[in-house]
Amino acid sequence: MSRYLIKPFLFLFLLFITFNVLHATTVTVGTGKMYATPNALYLANVLNDGDTILIDPQTFTGNASLAAWSRNNLVIVGVGTQKTKLVANGSYILGKGIWVFIGNNITVENIEFSGATVPDENGAGIRLDGSGMTARRCYFHGNENGILTSNPGTGDILIEYSEFDNNGFGDGQSHNLYIGRINKLTFRYNYTHHAKIGHNLKTRAKENYIEYNRIMDEDTGTSSYLIDMSNGGVAVLKGNLLMQGINTDNCNLISFGSEGFPAGYQKVLYVINNTFVNRRSPGCNFLNISTQATSVSAYNNVFAGLGSIAGSFPASLGGNLVQSNIANVGLANEAGFDYALLSNSPAINIGVSVPAVSGLDFTIDKSYVHPFSYSSRVSNGLIDAGAYEYQSVLAISDEDEQTELLENPSRLLCFPNPTEGLIQISYEKQQVEYLKIINVMGQVLVENTKTNSIDLSNQSSGIYYLMVKLYKRDLRVFSILKL
Repeated sequence: MSRYLIKPFLFLFLLFITFNVLHATTVTVGTGKMYATPNALYLANVLNDGDTILIDPQTFTGNASLAAWSRNNLVIVGVGTQKTKLVANGSYILGKGIWVFIGNNITVENIEFSGATVPDENGAGIRLDGSGMTARRCYFHGNENGILTSNPGTGDILIEYSEFDNNGFGDGQSHNLYIGRINKLTFRYNYTHHAKIGHNLKTRAKENYIEYNRIMDEDTGTSSYLIDMSNGGVAVLKGNLLMQGINTDNCNLISFGSEGFPAGYQKVLYVINNTFVNRRSPGCNFLNISTQATSVSAYNNVFAGLGSIAGSFPASLGGNLVQSNIANVGLANEAGFDYALLSNSPAINIGVSVPAVSGLDFTIDKSYVHPFSYSSRVSNGLIDAGAYEYQSVLAISDEDEQTELLENPSRLLCFPNPTEGLIQISYEKQQVEYLKIINVMGQVLVENTKTNSIDLSNQSSGIYYLMVKLYKRDLRVFSILKL
């Protein structure tokens, strides 16, 4: 390109970016709001990159629930303590499901997706055709797939504090969630269970960080694998509760590289401080690993029940408790899926230090808390095998409790609500980027920065939205009643 054309081109590019940033707006959805339904907003075609969509905690059924979001960096939030419910009821959009993400890096929070079905039997609560997304505090149930993505080879996906239940057509080709060939999947603090014949989690990502989740068949589940990492890559499984029931469709709990390793993919698996429980009959594999894997590290895990580690590959093992009789592991309530350790558990203090690997964090500093949350894990200097440290909950100090409050968005509260004026939130001032009061038309009425309170005294009685943005953390939105 001629140097005489570069400056005008650069000017127009910067003008385009500036226009989109300055025109990012907040749009409200619900009865009496700017748009009555998600589908009405989609059909209006008024969104710009970076817009925020606030949806009331209503139930939207059939066509009213459907949308295909084509803009990038959208933030879509179900407002309030109750989730916004989207019930497909036989309807679908673009032949793909309830919502289709065509744009890149869309964030969705506090939304419930159910009943997605399409003629080709792979209808999704969310179908990701763009690159990258975040799902937080969402619930996917009774869909042919909870989340289904394409294979762009790019983009990062973060899924946290969410539940996946009873998704799958029942053909073994559809799953609670199916992540295609992307750059990186981070899956943490989630509860995925009772997939219908398919997998509780299937991923083809180049990097997989699966940490502090509850992934189970429980008493009646019929899933195939608990986790299927079909194409290997770099995979870290850390601090998970993993349970296979007697009705499972496949005897292996975890699969790695079963469908080969694409060009550019590594073949490395790390399995650290997980608790595995297998209730199924003999012949099962806790880990079913391709013989092409170049390295497998399994440290400080509990392997309870009948099973083995299958495959021939370079392996590093240490600090694991292997016990074929589940009753001898010393779990607090195995029948009730409480895998905390009893005082007589042989898993106590048998763990070993995990060799460091550049760029990977093997620190076990959290424990899954049901449902879909976590607490701090505190050690006495010795490491217990499995996902829990014995009596770790009793050992939490005031400092640890404060750290947990700051890190865990499920602990964010606003009060009083209803209010006559002043609203406070349960975070320290230095943790708050901004607070905003927005009316039902999406207009910002009051905005405070670096504070944990905001005043509605000058506003009329009615319903408002409180937007809370924490530094380097997610956005939360509360519905506030001003008296």
